[in-house]
Amino acid sequence: MKDRKQVAQYHAVLDFFEQFRDPATGALLGGVNEYEAPEEFRQKLTNHLRVIIDGILTNEDVAATAAPPTTAARPLVEAPPMWTGSPFPGLRAFTEADAPIFFGRGLETSELVKRVEASRFTAVVAASGSGKSSLVAAGLIPRLKANAVVSGETGSKDWRFARLTPGQDAGPFAALFSALREAFPEYKVDPFELPQRKKSFIDTVTSESGAFVEICEALLHEAEAPAWAEILFFVDQFEELFTLIPDERAAERVAFVALLEAIHSSGRLRCVVTMRSDFYANCLELPALAALLKEATYPLAVPTAGALIEMIKRPAERAGLTWDDGLPERIQADTGSDAGALALMAYALDELYQTSHADKRLTSAAYQAIGGVEGAIGKRAETAFERLALPDKGRLLQRVFRELVTVDERGTATRLRATLSQFNTDELALIRTFADARLLVTYDSAVEVAHEAVFRSWRWLKHWIAEAQEDLILLRQVRAAAGEWARKGKPDFLRWPAERLKPVYDMIERQQPTLSDTERDFIEPEQSRLLREIAVITTDHKRRRWIGERLATIGDTRTGIGLDERGLPQIDWLPVIGSGEPVIIKTDEREIGPVAIPKFYVARYLITYPQFQAFLDAPDGFNDIRWWKGMPDDYKRQDMSTAVAQYDNYPRDSVSWYQCVAFSRWVDAKYREFGLFAQFGAGEWAVRLPTEWEWQWMAQGGPLVKAYPWGDWDEYPRANTTEAGIGDRSTAVGMCPHGAAGCGALDVAGNLLEWCLNDRGNPEIADGYGNGESKVLRGGSFSYSQ
Repeated sequence: MKDRKQVAQYHAVLDFFEQFRDPATGALLGGVNEYEAPEEFRQKLTNHLRVIIDGILTNEDVAATAAPPTTAARPLVEAPPMWTGSPFPGLRAFTEADAPIFFGRGLETSELVKRVEASRFTAVVAASGSGKSSLVAAGLIPRLKANAVVSGETGSKDWRFARLTPGQDAGPFAALFSALREAFPEYKVDPFELPQRKKSFIDTVTSESGAFVEICEALLHEAEAPAWAEILFFVDQFEELFTLIPDERAAERVAFVALLEAIHSSGRLRCVVTMRSDFYANCLELPALAALLKEATYPLAVPTAGALIEMIKRPAERAGLTWDDGLPERIQADTGSDAGALALMAYALDELYQTSHADKRLTSAAYQAIGGVEGAIGKRAETAFERLALPDKGRLLQRVFRELVTVDERGTATRLRATLSQFNTDELALIRTFADARLLVTYDSAVEVAHEAVFRSWRWLKHWIAEAQEDLILLRQVRAAAGEWARKGKPDFLRWPAERLKPVYDMIERQQPTLSDTERDFIEPEQSRLLREIAVITTDHKRRRWIGERLATIGDTRTGIGLDERGLPQIDWLPVIGSGEPVIIKTDEREIGPVAIPKFYVARYLITYPQFQAFLDAPDGFNDIRWWKGMPDDYKRQDMSTAVAQYDNYPRDSVSWYQCVAFSRWVDAKYREFGLFAQFGAGEWAVRLPTEWEWQWMAQGGPLVKAYPWGDWDEYPRANTTEAGIGDRSTAVGMCPHGAAGCGALDVAGNLLEWCLNDRGNPEIADGYGNGESKVLRGGSFSYSQ
């Protein structure tokens, strides 16, 4: 104390009470009760007075028309001003301005003052809806501003107060910068310099927590604050450090905790955080934070029945409201002692206030009409929903709320803050409607649920969260895994395989969440990543063989290797430009021509196992005699050899020339049946095997006459030949894209031999279906060398 008169008065009070103590032992001799805090005295006095008054009313006949005193009694204490508006905050937390109507937490406020005085870091921990934020904002801070902490020449009335939430602005450090600016309004910054100042602050305090203490002390000095003045940081909703700061920014969490450590070790800074108890385990994963919480946690219990009665009655008294008999006690009983029920009560009381009229009477009938404590939120939400005149509003509601809630592995729903810019016009209209109902809260550029109690109390939303719980948990896991992946440099080994991504894609189709660029990159299909890998020319043959097998396992999504919706081979046709004029075709064995080669189309991939199997399985396929017309009887519907490689993306092996011709005829008939030749334009099109000169023209790049489909032989993996060193076996089709022919056809060299239409002995015979002569094989295979 600085005032000498106050010091003298203080010592006079001490001397007065000394007369009631034993000089030898200091024990009280009688006549005095000691109380730890004013609130404890108030509660006991209230209880004693109630007993006395009840006795008077019971035992004495008090006349209703008792004569008034002849002279007006002069009040000992001036009555506080009448509260205007609702004295109940609804789902929002009490603020410092609400201190005059903040009741029922006096004892906890006194205890918290002592905690703050004794420690530079205090964590108020409680269940959602227990009034943590209100206790600090409307209880602790007004007490501190009233000089509740006094030591020597130090008084908390000279402190500065900075409030923030970790998820506001662009993160905890940006929020800290904004909070300090509000706490020191005299510190002016040129608006044009503000972004740079902010960035500089964030960079500095993120890298060096000690610098933050120096900055704060400098602010106190520049503000000409007394030497004993301090800054108290109120970090509300501390769990946002985990729910709104993605795992990819986990370094920010560590840096922010380091800043809290610096505050704890400082001489002029203090910090109070409020946190939901169900996130306490998250804090323990950060050793430095766990150490801070070890000695500084203040657990806030649910209010007692007596405290609830104060929360109900005394704010109403301040606002001049009256009650139907027994209604406050009914509301208290309906509230009970469940964690989170306090928020339901606060909303119900605010709804009840909205029903009051000029008589300021709160009635039982109105309480029943709003749905009581349990039903007030749900009833208001249903009313707001019914009032919406938007198409497909149920689906619209889901799209909005999926951005405003996250569910952890325990099934705990937590609110998220979303930017308004991510919503469309109809969604914004819904948000405005629910904000008007005080169920959502909007800021300049963001929106969030007013309180987690909405998740529990609105039946529709509660059921939707329950139904979508697995999806919401999976979405949270995806975001956490994507954050870790980004934080560790995006290594491939941390990406999820196709089997784990399949339910993710199903979830996204159902929920259609808004994903960040990092999250979209993280869930890129494994197939795309593998195909990108084979596009790298240095990927070796063994890896290419493994990729082909892996694609077969997870589903090869490439066009041209499977079946279409009709069950027909889906062939990716590539155009081959004709020769224009007759040309001489030179092969390793002979010259053919001159022959004119018109434009034709060739399949990008060799015919795959499932494509040929469709011919074998079709009722009008392999066993239909039409496809074997003109062939020798021994070759009609000849027995099929079992395929060596039966992967869905491998080429069909062990097929004779006659079986290939029959397959081609079947495909040709199907193309005519379904009008599929229209894709090639006008012309007499047919599906058949290529002639040897057509195959050679395609393979050599037409007039370029390349030695190999890609050009000259080199050290890169361009074809599955013996040089590949993978054990003389075929691979999935198209595993060597750098070995493509000029038209784009793959496996033209290596992998499997390919049948041509003409006879081997006489290439001019291209219709020798019944002559039994040997036919031409081209392209080489895995058992051929270069």
